[in-house]
This record gives sequence, structure tokens and C-alpha cells, in this order.
Amino acid sequence: MDPIAEHFQNEQIDISTLPKLESVDFSSVSPQYLIKMNIQTGVFMLVLLIFLGGFWFFQLNHLQSGLIFSGLLIAFIFRFWNNFKLLKSLGYALREKDIIYKRGFIFSKTTVIPFNRVQHASISRGVWDKILGISSLNVFTAGGSGSDIAIPGLEPGQALQLKEAIAVKISKDEA
Repeated sequence: MDPIAEHFQNEQIDISTLPKLESVDFSSVSPQYLIKMNIQTGVFMLVLLIFLGGFWFFQLNHLQSGLIFSGLLIAFIFRFWNNFKLLKSLGYALREKDIIYKRGFIFSKTTVIPFNRVQHASISRGVWDKILGISSLNVFTAGGSGSDIAIPGLEPGQALQLKEAIAVKISKDEA
């Protein structure tokens, strides 16, 4: 008999003994991130309204443009409401062996990344991020872009602290 096969074990795990995700205390992102999302939404809607104005001026009658404007207004209000609800749903937690990121309120998604799968972490700041004093922490994994996460709306000091904590965890796993 193969000596490796003699020592191989693959015992079943009792699922009830696993840690509960509901017991994790998630940290929230900065309220400044809501301002950034609302600015982006406002700029996008402004471009749509300018496009609609050009259409109305050249081709549409008042009924058609009124219907389209009403639809855009509803989409505009929904998007601002969505931004507010999304901010409340964003959360992250650093645990001993992994990092957890949750987002979404209609369609929620939670990503758990073990530190032994993390390749590196970086901090990014766009123009609006710099103006509003926030950063995004990007965590890249060996699993490819589908398992990478970007935690937006962090204060720069907090993002740097998280990045350094992840770097320490990664180096401990490699040792």
C-alpha cells in the first residue's frame, strides 16, 4: 500500500462549530464617500439632461421629452437613494487570518480573503478622493481580479494602517 495513502485523512467538519459571519463587527467607511458618489451621480445626470435638452430642441415633442424627463428624474432620485443605502451597507473587518468586505443592500455580496491568498495591497486616490480627504484600499489576490477587493471611502491614515497590517500578515504567512 502507498505510504502517503495510509496517512491521508480528510475528516468532515461540523459546520455548526465554524465562526458565524453575523458575529463580526464591521467597520464602516467615511461619510465623505457618500458625497463622492452623489457628485458622480450628479455629473452623470447633468450630461444626460444636456443630451435630452439637445434632443428636445431638435426632434422631440413636448410629450416625449416630458416622459423622458420624468423617467430621468425618477432614475435620479433612485440613484441618490441608492447611494445613501449603499453607504450604509459597506463594511470591512480584519480578522486574524482574513479580511472581509461586504457591500450591497438589494444584492448583497460578502468577500472573505484569507491572508495566504493576498499578493499585495495598494492605496489609490482619485481627484474627488483628494478633495474629500478619502482613499481606497485595493487588495489583490492570487485568484485573479474576480476575488480582488477595493474598499472605498477610507480616511487616508486608516487606509495606510490597514495596508500595513495586511503587509505584516502577508509576511508572517510567507515566513
